[in-house]
Amino acid sequence: MEGNIDNIKKIADQIEWSILVGNKIKLKEYIDDMMNTCKEIKAKIENTSTQEKEVKVENINQIPFLYKPILKKNFYEGNYLEEFSEKRTNELNAAQAFADHNKFWQTHEIIKGNIFGSLPAELISKEAKRKLEYFGWEDVKVNVLEIIKYDGDMKSLTAYCEGKYNYFVIVKEKLTGAEMILHYDI
Repeated sequence: MEGNIDNIKKIADQIEWSILVGNKIKLKEYIDDMMNTCKEIKAKIENTSTQEKEVKVENINQIPFLYKPILKKNFYEGNYLEEFSEKRTNELNAAQAFADHNKFWQTHEIIKGNIFGSLPAELISKEAKRKLEYFGWEDVKVNVLEIIKYDGDMKSLTAYCEGKYNYFVIVKEKLTGAEMILHYDI
């Protein structure tokens, strides 16, 4: 949905420009674009409401995490994630928190999400936390939501999460097999 909001802003600027220059043909095109974008947002909201009935979660805990923010909107373009991953690893090594990071994430299988660097703050030393914060990592509260019920379709669960949470990771705890949503309160 975030992408649609950006589109609305761009289209609004284009509408304003068309009015200023008096280009009625372009103005009509941009108004149609705006209406279509708004219809898409409305359809996503209605779809999310339907999915909410099919998914049931229970908030079981809230844990302080450190996370490395993504600094690019279209992070799948080019090799940004590859560079991000390399930088994340270097920073974790410099803070002597790489082993703790891996220990946590090796017990949790990442299924889907939009956070690419994080770990529970209580797993690392105060010095490691300080160094990571120096590198730009930020404190965040993470709500741990156990997935009680869903239809087993990961695509619909992902759509539910995308509609309900801005920042999340769907994980499967390897020891118990429990599926959870880590909702990052950013």
